[in-house]
Amino acid sequence: MFDMSNNQQDENKKTITIRGVNKDLYERMVNIARNSGKTVGEVMNQAMMTFLGIAGKVGEKIDEATQKTISVGKAFIEGYNEAGKNIFIVSDLEELRITKNEIVSLGKPVSFRNIKRLILDDIDQQTIDTYIDSIISVDEVVVPSTINKLLLLQKCKFVKKITVL
Repeated sequence: MFDMSNNQQDENKKTITIRGVNKDLYERMVNIARNSGKTVGEVMNQAMMTFLGIAGKVGEKIDEATQKTISVGKAFIEGYNEAGKNIFIVSDLEELRITKNEIVSLGKPVSFRNIKRLILDDIDQQTIDTYIDSIISVDEVVVPSTINKLLLLQKCKFVKKITVL
């Protein structure tokens, strides 16, 4: 059984039972959740969202979707392994506007994940190089025109669009 709801007030989540789940896979998912500080429901939601996002494309064959999911899964594992590093993770937001001073004041690298629109107003290239570890699964990153987009892209995975202020 996967408990998909820690917050009963959220109408989009409910407790469900799924038959035929491989016990070893489920145990691995539980361990990932436990080690990452997330619930099994949160990890499963992310895994299902990723797969459906890939498989849901018009005309996508299930084999192609599976191969793409494997590459996304590898990126997920890389992100999971980063959790052991001294990185501040900011995730699961519609929009975030953040300043250079806010990033630098943390004193450690930041990873931005699962954000629809990330606005880095007054950021400079040195701050990106030093304090931004990664930008993962962000629909749009907005940066000043002084930023080298190719260097920024080295920090990005699954970013759909970079917009210049």
